[in-house]
Amino acid sequence: MIRLAAVLAAFILLVLPAEAHRLKLFVQAAGGAITGYGFYIGGGRPEGVELVITTPDGKEVRRLRTGSDGDFSFTPPVPGRYHLALASGDGHFAEVDVSTDGGPTTAVPAGKTAQAPLPAPTDLDARIATAVDAAVARQIRPLLEAYDAADGRVRFNDLLGGLGWIVGIAGLWAWFRSRRSGHGN
Repeated sequence: MIRLAAVLAAFILLVLPAEAHRLKLFVQAAGGAITGYGFYIGGGRPEGVELVITTPDGKEVRRLRTGSDGDFSFTPPVPGRYHLALASGDGHFAEVDVSTDGGPTTAVPAGKTAQAPLPAPTDLDARIATAVDAAVARQIRPLLEAYDAADGRVRFNDLLGGLGWIVGIAGLWAWFRSRRSGHGN
């Protein structure tokens, strides 16, 4: 049992640091520009890390380096969908798909489908709607950032659930072992 406890403790210590440094991307498309930053779940931002921007068919559009705060800004040559990939070089990787051809903010996780782009404003109502969408996007950006940052954190209930599984499996193993040793007598 002492060996099992030592293995479980080592497992917990090995898992938490890996999760604490997962790399993520926060991206927003507004006014035809793509802006955002990379960040590690446990804190910190990747400085001077290469960001590769491609079209959906894989054609490279541009390569950038993140700033001192992990930030970047890019104005695409034409409105459309773009794939952003950030690799910090130490095994951490993040990617996201973003669209600049409609709506103030249409960033979605890589592999997911974005909503259809909004039509180009041709009348006063459409211009008002676009302006309101842009204002709302600016206001909710801090909430989206906080949600994105909290999304990858290990929570206390996640830790307890994992420990419950480990204790349960260890209990089953001990029960089967005691049953097997009881049959030999």
